[in-house]
Amino acid sequence: MSKKRMGSRIAAACLALSLAVTAAQVAGAVPDTTSTAVESGQDQAVAFTDLGNSYAKDAINRLASLQLIGGQGDGLFHPQNKITRQDIAVLLSKVVGLQPESTDDAIFEDVPADSPYAPYIYGLSDLGVMNGRNNNTVGAADPLTRQELAVLLSRLMEASQVAKAVSTTEVSYSDEQDMADYAKEAIAEVTNQRWMQGAGGNFNPLGNVTRAEAAVIAERVLNARFQQAEQADFTLNTASLSLMAGTSERVKVASANGEKLPFTPIYAFDRPELGSILPDGTFVAGPTPGKGNVSVTMGYKTKTIPVEITNAPQPEQQDEQKDDSTREAAATVDESQPAENEEAGEAAEQDDLVNVAPGSFTSVKTFGPPDSYFQTVEKQYPGPVGGLVTPSEEWTGFNRQFGRKVTVALSQDKPLERVALTFRQQKSSGITMPESMDVEVSRDGKAWSYAGKVVHDVPVSEDKQVVRTLSVTLPDIEARYVRVSFPVKVFAFARQLEVWANESSSWRGGAVLLPPPSPTQMMEDIKAGNRVENMLLAYSGAYGDRGNWTKDDFLPMVGYRTSDGYMRDQMFDTVLFLPYQDMAATKVGWQGYLNDLFGTNRQLDALNSAMREYNRLRGTLYTTPTQENVVLALPYPAMSQTNFGKLADNKPSLSFNPAGIGEEQAYENRKQALEWYFQELLKRWNKAEYPYLKLEGIYWFHELIEDGAPKERDLIRSMASMVHDEALRFYWIPYYGAPGVQEWKSLYFDYAFLQPNYYSDKPVQLDRIEGVLDTVSKYGMGVEIEGDERMYRDPKFYQTYYNQLVAAHKLGMDKNNVHAYYYGSKTLIQSATSTDPVVRSIYDDTYKWMRGKFDREEYYEGSEMP
Repeated sequence: MSKKRMGSRIAAACLALSLAVTAAQVAGAVPDTTSTAVESGQDQAVAFTDLGNSYAKDAINRLASLQLIGGQGDGLFHPQNKITRQDIAVLLSKVVGLQPESTDDAIFEDVPADSPYAPYIYGLSDLGVMNGRNNNTVGAADPLTRQELAVLLSRLMEASQVAKAVSTTEVSYSDEQDMADYAKEAIAEVTNQRWMQGAGGNFNPLGNVTRAEAAVIAERVLNARFQQAEQADFTLNTASLSLMAGTSERVKVASANGEKLPFTPIYAFDRPELGSILPDGTFVAGPTPGKGNVSVTMGYKTKTIPVEITNAPQPEQQDEQKDDSTREAAATVDESQPAENEEAGEAAEQDDLVNVAPGSFTSVKTFGPPDSYFQTVEKQYPGPVGGLVTPSEEWTGFNRQFGRKVTVALSQDKPLERVALTFRQQKSSGITMPESMDVEVSRDGKAWSYAGKVVHDVPVSEDKQVVRTLSVTLPDIEARYVRVSFPVKVFAFARQLEVWANESSSWRGGAVLLPPPSPTQMMEDIKAGNRVENMLLAYSGAYGDRGNWTKDDFLPMVGYRTSDGYMRDQMFDTVLFLPYQDMAATKVGWQGYLNDLFGTNRQLDALNSAMREYNRLRGTLYTTPTQENVVLALPYPAMSQTNFGKLADNKPSLSFNPAGIGEEQAYENRKQALEWYFQELLKRWNKAEYPYLKLEGIYWFHELIEDGAPKERDLIRSMASMVHDEALRFYWIPYYGAPGVQEWKSLYFDYAFLQPNYYSDKPVQLDRIEGVLDTVSKYGMGVEIEGDERMYRDPKFYQTYYNQLVAAHKLGMDKNNVHAYYYGSKTLIQSATSTDPVVRSIYDDTYKWMRGKFDREEYYEGSEMP
């Protein structure tokens, strides 16, 4: 980009701030057609019928699922067909993240400017990867040879800064005489990189590349780019920005190792009313003083820089500075700066900056599967007709369900400048700012690229109402589809999703390389409603050995161990630690439980050791170790307690009983006690730093809604907000028929499991089991599987255990659902370690049931027991 162009953009940036507001105000009415759904290509299942046992099947299916490669009609991929040079240009551009851009200068006669291949071929040409031939063509439709692909990959490695593998042995092929001189070095490089390999000692340089081979090689390039994005390491030239209103300063990004950056940096700002950040990192302060945060993203890593804008000098100071600058200008003329009339002309071009989002088709999706109850709640806050893209002061409300992905489909490809969305925080109403907002872009609505993140510094504890516009600046990106994603705790309120384009933009900062959407984030989206699958209840803190879990106790619970000792798979992916029911509701009692929970070689520490051993046995300890989810309980502040203890030496002992102190004070005391416990719990958890455990959520210990307790529902909702503020989930396991079961969602629980209470002294009839499952289905709950030591010796309890598995299996509840498991204390361990085949089978069948492989369809009846 020329200095002239950059200078004009800096001068015009403040004007753009006001134009953005004006454009929103005069945009006018929006047609109702914006409600039409826009479906992401990633949501479409892809299956080819002609892959058979092809060595490329996994690579093809993966690339197809990411919409990076397509078939050739009728569900066929034709893996053995030759791939052309123009098709490889599209594929390589997509996997490396090179953003396509239209061109008016078609230098290759066989690639006209309006060709669908042009944006990709000319993009690779500008990058120095794909060159033309002597006859002014690029051989677009010609089959691609293996040596040509090697050269393309070598150049692509250089352009995208993929680290080249160090050669330990000299590359040698028997058919070296068939290689063109220009390709020999490239062939050696891609061989060392293991992106291409020969066969039978030959490289076959003149052979044509098949579509199957191209897919396998493209997946290897994609994996390298994923790794680069995850490990992105960069430095900034400043830790903070402090500048006067109306001035500018540039944030520069450099690779930590001094080499070229593998991805284009993306800049963002959280207070566009104070200033703007340009594509090259130049921050332009507006006329108003204030504080904000610049976010800089490269790959999947984001760093923030605090910004402070101070008042400009007073008029007399400006006069003095003007006199000084005039004298300096008379002596020296800086020809790199634009003349005054040129600058004014360039500034006028900002009139072409247009918000192109109004009237666009949009869709809004949840992270993970939607929840009908929460969707009903948020219908009370529908926002303006036309949706988020409508310029309006009206707020759209989003309730729970972990987050939203909002996709905007523009009328055509546009040179995008900026994406912005405004949020509100009003904690008293349960409305909080999302921690961040992510942006993705796509030319075709199928293959997406990650275009950065914007964060802010509004604390979740801020009680005052706050409104912030989160804005991401885009460099040289032509796209038709834009997606913004943001998390939702309880409520998020948003308005005015803006997509700004500059039709006359001539910004040319070089090729734009962006990573694909993070596979970690994509997996989080998929699993967002199902991060926990099988949760084991572990009681501790009393009853000697029954309440003391060791590493050996946990090992067959976290991992499914075959009868011959082989660690085949994960068993319970989550452990819920909770105290026994008779724990004293006093500060001393709660502290004693915490001391036991965080003790050495037991409970949490033992689980962490068991997970280390599990990973060692599975061979994942030093590659991709599995972490066990942990859910920890909030003890219940029973209202019968009148002497809980002092939270501080200068404070009285807390009473939870409304008699004598009133319901409001009793509620406040209960709330204070739980908040103290929660903070103590987090402090100890953070200090312990268990490498193989992940704190997933918090459990509400009481098994019913106590209507007589002081403001019970208010207390639960307050605790839910406290838990959600830490990005944790809130769990509950009420018993069958408990008061409040049907209310669990309105109480802000994320998950509730129904406790069936099968293990009483009376036989459990089949209609009772089916009735429990009807309740689970009716209220959208998870089910708790129950068993205890009696199922090993008494046919009645053996039948009850298996019949609940059979009933849930017949209803399909053993698949794609979240389950909790109660075994008294350590009952299932006995089955896992037993040599009795009947007892051992309970452990094996439980594992099969977890994996959807349990196949028994008939109930046990009478005294039947194997």
